[in-house]
Formats: sequence, structure tokens, C-alpha cells
Amino acid sequence: MIGLIAVSLIFMMFWMIRPLFSEKAIVTEFTPTAETTAAPLASPEVTEDAAFAAEYFQNKQINPEYIGKMTFESGIIAQNLTQGTDNEKYLHTAWDGTANHVGAAYLDYRNVLSDQNLIFYGHYHYDDPAAMFTPLERLIDQSGYQANKYIDIKFSGTDIRRYVITDVFYYEMNSDTLKYYKPNYDGDFFITYYMAVKQADFYDTGETLTMNDHWISLQTCVRNHDELREIVLAKQITQ
Repeated sequence: MIGLIAVSLIFMMFWMIRPLFSEKAIVTEFTPTAETTAAPLASPEVTEDAAFAAEYFQNKQINPEYIGKMTFESGIIAQNLTQGTDNEKYLHTAWDGTANHVGAAYLDYRNVLSDQNLIFYGHYHYDDPAAMFTPLERLIDQSGYQANKYIDIKFSGTDIRRYVITDVFYYEMNSDTLKYYKPNYDGDFFITYYMAVKQADFYDTGETLTMNDHWISLQTCVRNHDELREIVLAKQITQ
């Protein structure tokens, strides 16, 4: 009899404290852990090239139409950039404003830096393979692509953009489809244009453009072919 009473008391005590165990189990199950809680994202830091900021300021004093510098990572091109009020002045004017038959590398006068497509022009020089945009000729052959595919443009000490080349092709003058010279594209024409680009490409770089991208178009002449222009497209991948 005593044993039966003891068993009954133990059973009653267990029944009374059971909810406490259940509540603890529920709380434990929904407590966040280190694996499921995302760490707060760090605020992006603006990097500054202090040396270039000083260079930019000095060059801007020399020529108010100076806008920055373009450098291929490989070193084949390193040119100061200008932008005039038309696309004629810097064909025969150096970046510093002096008369020069080699001219300068310059941004299309219609462009603003927020445009989808920034269009740059530079001479092809028959007598100097290193002058202006003449080295773009190396990109016609796929063997020159990997070594020369990255381009950096500094528009200020803090506006520093990197690009990767997506396409290299010849533009036939007055082509209705290969219109590389539009600062911005609508969706329908972009499809037409970029399909034509892929057909005209010298080779497949493994890179492509979309309407969501920003890119640059580099234009230069082609040796012994006045009816053609070499076009290099490169999409922005940083900044």
C-alpha cells in the first residue's frame, strides 16, 4: 500500500513539472545560432588614389577639358583623356591643348559619365605602333586578348573604374546595325546591335554585355582601310 502511494506521488510530481520541460524545449529550438544569424554587412569604403588626385588637379589646371586617364593593365595604352565641345578638336590637339597631329584620346562630346556607353576615340598611327590607340590592333588576334583584356579609367581620385574587354570587331562605315556610337540604348535596338556585334566579333572572349551593364567603346582607324573602324567594347566590372 505504501509503495502504491509513493508511485502515485512520483507520477503526480512529474505531471506538474512536465510543462516546464516542454517550454524549455520550445525556446531552445527557436533560439538563433551563429550559423543562422547573418553578420551585419560592413559599409563600403570609398578608396582614393591620392597621387592621382594630385595629378588630376594639376592636369585640370593645364587644360580644363582634361577628364582623367585610361590605362591598360598590360601597359600597351596609357593616355590622358579629354572631352571637348565637338568630336573634331582633339583629332589634332594634344591633351594639354597644344597643336599635335597625333591628337589625344577623347570622350565623345555627347557623353556624361553616367551614360550606359562611354565612347572614346584615338588615332591609329601608321609610323608609331605605340602611339595613341594604335596598340588596339593587337586585339584583332585572339592571342593578344588574355594579356590585354583589363582597362582602368580614373576620372578622379575616387572615381576609379575597371573594365574587361567583351568584344573586338570592325565597324563598316554607315552600318545600320553596328551602331557603337550611341551613349544609351533602348532595349529593342540593343538586342539588334549586340547580335550584330557577336556576328562581327573576331573571336569569342567568353564575356558579354547586357542592358544592365555599363561599358566603353574604343574606336580607332584600320590600316589601309578607310571604310573600316576597329571597335573594342569593354564592360565595367568595378565601382
